[in-house]
Amino acid sequence: MNFSAIPDLTMQSHEAVDGLTVGRLAGVVREVAARPAYWWHLARFDGTPVRVAAANDLWLSVWPPGHHADPGAAVLTVLAGELSERTITDQGVAERTLRANRIRVYGADNPRELVNLGPGYALSLHANRG
Repeated sequence: MNFSAIPDLTMQSHEAVDGLTVGRLAGVVREVAARPAYWWHLARFDGTPVRVAAANDLWLSVWPPGHHADPGAAVLTVLAGELSERTITDQGVAERTLRANRIRVYGADNPRELVNLGPGYALSLHANRG
């Protein structure tokens, strides 16, 4: 896939890493997420992340019920199901539900954890910066 054609319309002030700004990386995640034929066959239902594209450090994760981990990603999207994100800040612990078809961009280096609280599997796509 050629990701160079994806415009960087958001977060242009963020520093580029390996030629990609956070906005362009979010565009790559959105583009790949919209093409399940590109990644569906890679899904492993044992909780082990699978590399989707080495060039952009993209990972596909399947989350069994109760599975939790630190996403360690700059950008992620939930492809199916829901994940709960727990972030530890100076003000305490914040929790939010991450639903499918939304792009989540991380800026702060606050400790965080994703957990699948639901009864079924969840699927997510992650991108790391350099």
